[in-house]
Amino acid sequence: MNKRDRAYAALEGQPVDQVPLSLWRHFHKQDQTPAGLAAATLAFYEKYNFDLIKLTPSGLYAVEDWGGKVVLSEDDNKPPFLKKPVIRKPEDWNHLTTLNINEGSYGRELEAIKLIAAQLGKEDAPVLMTIFSPLTIAYKLAGDVLLDHLRDFPGEVHIGLATIAETTARFAGAAIKAGADGIFFAGQLSRADMLTEEMCQDFVVCYDLIALERVQAQPAPLVLHLHGENIYFETANQYPAHAVSWHTHETAPSLAEALTLTDKTLMTGLDRNLLEDGSPEEIIAQAQETIETTGGQRLILAPACVIPTNTPPENLEGVSAAAIPGLTIRV
Repeated sequence: MNKRDRAYAALEGQPVDQVPLSLWRHFHKQDQTPAGLAAATLAFYEKYNFDLIKLTPSGLYAVEDWGGKVVLSEDDNKPPFLKKPVIRKPEDWNHLTTLNINEGSYGRELEAIKLIAAQLGKEDAPVLMTIFSPLTIAYKLAGDVLLDHLRDFPGEVHIGLATIAETTARFAGAAIKAGADGIFFAGQLSRADMLTEEMCQDFVVCYDLIALERVQAQPAPLVLHLHGENIYFETANQYPAHAVSWHTHETAPSLAEALTLTDKTLMTGLDRNLLEDGSPEEIIAQAQETIETTGGQRLILAPACVIPTNTPPENLEGVSAAAIPGLTIRV
């Protein structure tokens, strides 16, 4: 199997010749231009030789065009940040307008996708574009005041989320047309410590499905990332997703439990803290344990979340070398 065939088979839950591997990290300095992000992403891919590319732009790209004043990083280990929240008052949600996704920060990321796609062949790893869920974008715009608004001014938040979801849907469709093979859809608030189950359905799942309408209409792979602790894992079954990603080693469910809770492929298994602080031998052992737990089926071996930028290269080299083809499927 080539990389593309292997990744697609795993995403569909089909047999593979070896467990596919995916690795990703931020490039806080390089991601400020399309050429910089494309070059850094491709160099990372070529160095570690994995099977599925997750394109990881700035975590704030989705809020810049709504007036987010981003302070750019001069250090590759420090992320950018917003000078101040865009949303402060409940009525601010009413003032959001649907964006032209071919301009500004969204247009910048579409150009990065085009640059990467132009340099990959038919047997290379497929590319997933990172897209944030509408409520995640709302949280980036407002910070913790969003939680107050959800409780006290839900009508205003609904108006804002409708605008965000429409913009997100347009961008997701444009990302596929630009050359992305699929979407890595990141949600950060499907969590019991932040929302009740009813609120999760009303403010997360509802608008996520609107945002994914254009992707669902195309034969494009979709990975759902449920970020953080105390997640509502079983909401993954409501999404048209091929795979689900979550912080395996930091929150429930365990890998074994997840296999019983969903029929989707599991894209996880590598503890980001171990990647940063462990040894290559410990990481390889964890990878092998993940494969043995799942039988190597319905699995893409991947970090549970973005790899810390100061992770030692030898740790990534270790798991990459072992995965090709040392980490075998034992059934």
